[in-house]
Amino acid sequence: MYFFLATLKIAYVLTIPKPIVDEAADEAIKQTAMKQKQRWEDDDIYCKGYILGGLSDTLYDVYEIKYANITAKELWDDLDSKYKTEDAGNKKFLISKLFDFLMENSKPVITQIHELQMIMNLIISEGHSLDESFQVSTIIFKLPLAWKECRKELKQKKDAMTMQELVKYIQVEENSRNLDRLELEENKSSKVLVIDHGSSSGTKQIEKVKTQSMRIKFTLLRKWGKEAANSFQPPLIDFNRSLWRNS
Repeated sequence: MYFFLATLKIAYVLTIPKPIVDEAADEAIKQTAMKQKQRWEDDDIYCKGYILGGLSDTLYDVYEIKYANITAKELWDDLDSKYKTEDAGNKKFLISKLFDFLMENSKPVITQIHELQMIMNLIISEGHSLDESFQVSTIIFKLPLAWKECRKELKQKKDAMTMQELVKYIQVEENSRNLDRLELEENKSSKVLVIDHGSSSGTKQIEKVKTQSMRIKFTLLRKWGKEAANSFQPPLIDFNRSLWRNS
């Protein structure tokens, strides 16, 4: 805004006081002083108008009434003081939010990393400098407790890692952990199914196992791709009995 006012050659009213006319001076000097005073008053009105015009509608309604009879400098100083203080408070809040951020084991790590990146980007937009090395180190340090071993490994690589490489590494690691967890859950639910070949209940049990296998394979395909789906080993079924693998 100041640059814009300077371009219009009216910003001087924010730093130079209104000229005073010396009534005791001779007429020529008095006339010159009166012209300078009039010009200053006109420019002050223009300057105040442009400052008010740059405010939101809500702030304009407040400040237009409040500063109707005072100078552009008083309006400028009030706005500058108020919003510099708020700006500084906002920066402190964001920095505090960054240092207090804790990742949870119950939430996807990659989602929490994106939240952390948003906070750091806001801090950068407020004028602070956060180099990539600091951002990478911060994310590694804040990995949840379940990632303790992974965190140790990443600490040794952090100086050579870019943010993009770190995010990719964590995505792969988290996908692998999710797949391992899914396989573990399936193994825990494994059981021996003794099926009477000729009974209707036996036929239903076989169909149920087949349906469960298809659902698991579809889930793997949708979440982690063809390779993960193809690696899934369905239950072994024969007509006398049905065995889950690793049971």
